Amino acid sequence: MPDLKIQEAKLLFKKIHSNPKSYDLQINEEGITGKDDKISFRLYRTGERVAFEVTIDELTFTNTTGEWNNALIMLGNTIKKIEKEQENLKIEQAIDKLRKYLSEEN
Repeated sequence: MPDLKIQEAKLLFKKIHSNPKSYDLQINEEGITGKDDKISFRLYRTGERVAFEVTIDELTFTNTTGEWNNALIMLGNTIKKIEKEQENLKIEQAIDKLRKYLSEEN
């Protein structure tokens, strides 16, 4: 795999972190994955280190500098926040439906 230069990796992470909802983010046992219509990426642990892997045009680039431990935590927290927002939205929609149901005449 070719190396992903740290400057490019940082810019990409900043772009992902600033607009996380557009990357179909997932957390699993392998780490964090995401994609849009042009790229896919993965942040995952390799022993003591975290790697940032980006795939574009069927080529995968990797960066394993010490930069990614915090990135993995930040993105994990962002995903949890998005999931919580989605859950709260579902709850609000269900409450609205219940109120509508209760206001209907039999």
